[in-house]
This record gives sequence, structure tokens and C-alpha cells, in this order.
Amino acid sequence: MIDFLKGLFFVRKCLVCSAVLPDAEKDTAFCPKCLLEYEKLGRTICKKCGKQEKDCACMPDSLKGKISFSAHLFAYESALSKTVIFALKRQNLSTLQNFLVSQLANRLFSYDLSDYTVTYAPRKPKSVREYGFDQAEILAQGIAKTLELPFEDIFSHAHFSKLQKELNAKERAENAEKSYKLRRDVIPETKGLLIVDDVMTTGSTMAALISLAKEAGYEKVAVVCVAKTVGWALPVPAKENFL
Repeated sequence: MIDFLKGLFFVRKCLVCSAVLPDAEKDTAFCPKCLLEYEKLGRTICKKCGKQEKDCACMPDSLKGKISFSAHLFAYESALSKTVIFALKRQNLSTLQNFLVSQLANRLFSYDLSDYTVTYAPRKPKSVREYGFDQAEILAQGIAKTLELPFEDIFSHAHFSKLQKELNAKERAENAEKSYKLRRDVIPETKGLLIVDDVMTTGSTMAALISLAKEAGYEKVAVVCVAKTVGWALPVPAKENFL
């Protein structure tokens, strides 16, 4: 009855083109046409390793040697990818959240996570108050439930920190180091920790969280996010010889 009443008052539309979604599409945020366009994001070729984004394991230099693996769904580059991330950050859409949880869980199936706990990179408190939710927390809880892994609230966010998106790479690293702390009485029950976030930019946030995770006693750390930015994933151009 509740679902019937919701259907009378709320018309579900495609996240991208706003086309009205039929009842058969109630578990997705995309119409069939835009879903095909979304799937192309994962088949885009990474400019650094040459693999499709859905198989790419590239990570920022700041994380190399510090984590077991890094995984993501697509690059934060095209208009469609930015539409998805914008909606994930600004709109508390269960259809989009559930869809991405399923996508991320499928991406993780090839890894041995039998001794991992799932956690997340916490959102700035000001943003949680503004939008009413923490997208990374929702994704992490969904992944833990889907993969039947333990979930723990490991990190907390300092109230005085600056927004990372407003800073350059050096400032991001400095800000990240003072932006997070371990919650009280964190006692690892597994050797591994899987940290979930929405977008990986320079890796500064993850580097700070990994440091705290190792401090807490986790022996291995892995990272999964919805998207990665492409700046650090570009190949370093060869130096020209002018002699």
C-alpha cells in the first residue's frame, strides 16, 4: 500500500535525462538509454595503464606501497560521471546509492576480503548538516551488508578542517593530516580494513586515514571509491633532449 501511494505522488525520473521511469525500472536511477551510456564509463581506457577503468588499479603516488589494492568504477572526467557524483553528494537517492553499492560490490568480488572490516572516509560535519547524510557511510554500510563483511565506524572528522576541494595538492595533504582522528576504543577485529569513499582526487585524505588505520593496529588497508580524478593518472611526459 505504501509503495502504491508513493507511486501516486512521486514520479520517478532518470537521473540523467529526466525521462519518466516505468515501474519495471524502480531499482535503478537510469533509463535504459542512459544506463548504456553509464556502462561506457567503465569501458573508458585509463590514460596511465591502458586498461578499462572497471579493471584499472591505478592509484596516486601518495598511496603506493601503503595499501593492498585500490579499486574504482570510473574516471571523474565526463559530464555523465560528474552528474552521477554530483547527485551522490547532493541528493539522498536510495536508487542511486543501491545501484552504486551493487556496482562496487561486483568490483570487489575478485579480491579476498575474508579478513577485512569495512569503513569509510567521513564527510565534513558541515556538509552532513547541510545535506542530511554521508554518502560514503551509506556506500560502506551497503557494501558490508552485500559482501557480508563487518562494518565499523573507525574515523571521525575534525570540525575545524577546510574543504579539500578548495585546496591545492600540497594544502590538501596538510589539511588531511589534521582533519581526521580515530574514534575512541578502536580495536581491530580483522587484519584488514577496506576504506570506502566517493571520489579519490590526490589521495591525501586516504593517506591520512591509512596512517590512522595502521596506528590503530590494522595490518593491511585497501581502498575503493566510485570515481577517481584523472590528473594524477596521466602518464608523465618524457623529457625532451635539447642537447
